[in-house]
Amino acid sequence: MNQLKINNYKGIIFDLDGVIYDITEAINKAVADCIEKYQLQVNIDEVMQEIAHLIEEIQNYPVPKIILNSYDLLKVNFLKGIRYFKKLRVGIFLFNQFSKYREESSIFEGIDELISKLHDKKLKLAILTNNKSSYAEEVLEKFNLTKYFSLIMGFNDVSEVKPSPEGILKILEEWDINPSEAIFIGDMTTDIQAGKAAKVKMICVASGLAQKEALMEGQPDILVDNTQELIKIFNF
Repeated sequence: MNQLKINNYKGIIFDLDGVIYDITEAINKAVADCIEKYQLQVNIDEVMQEIAHLIEEIQNYPVPKIILNSYDLLKVNFLKGIRYFKKLRVGIFLFNQFSKYREESSIFEGIDELISKLHDKKLKLAILTNNKSSYAEEVLEKFNLTKYFSLIMGFNDVSEVKPSPEGILKILEEWDINPSEAIFIGDMTTDIQAGKAAKVKMICVASGLAQKEALMEGQPDILVDNTQELIKIFNF
């Protein structure tokens, strides 16, 4: 397994959902409810990343705006062939179910200890999420992690979200460090694209929202199967 020489780096940027916050079960349950209620013919494993992206986008809008933007929002493969108004009902039901199940979600085992150790090493730490920054703040506060992060950046802080490298580059500029001195940890193909475009060290965690094969095709610098493997590459 690849191991990092942590002394070569000055800052680490974390994605939130799928890296720190485990929402996989919440999405699984919400999709299962949709399949049962609307008799959808989908393979959950194949649509997880697509649904995670959809939920991420929907979370950023009030319901009226979801409806106004729904034609574009719901252009997703798992709803292909379904009439528009049924798509709308499925999308809102999916989001409502996810919101309910998310209340039970927790952080990945051991990730809080890793964050604490990285902070103790005097590394700068930041969050970059395609969600709203206030959502990230709420999650971090819930698990007593806010104190470790000098920057929290969401979709409301950039003009282009991941896969654009804009958020990563803004954080590096704020920190006044070079891309070669930074690590970005994500869990989706869009994270890999953003990290590579920003020319930082890109670590990807196959936490279940994206298929591992798709992540491998993206060619991150390091790909790990889970949080426990992620912790091991830092070799504390």
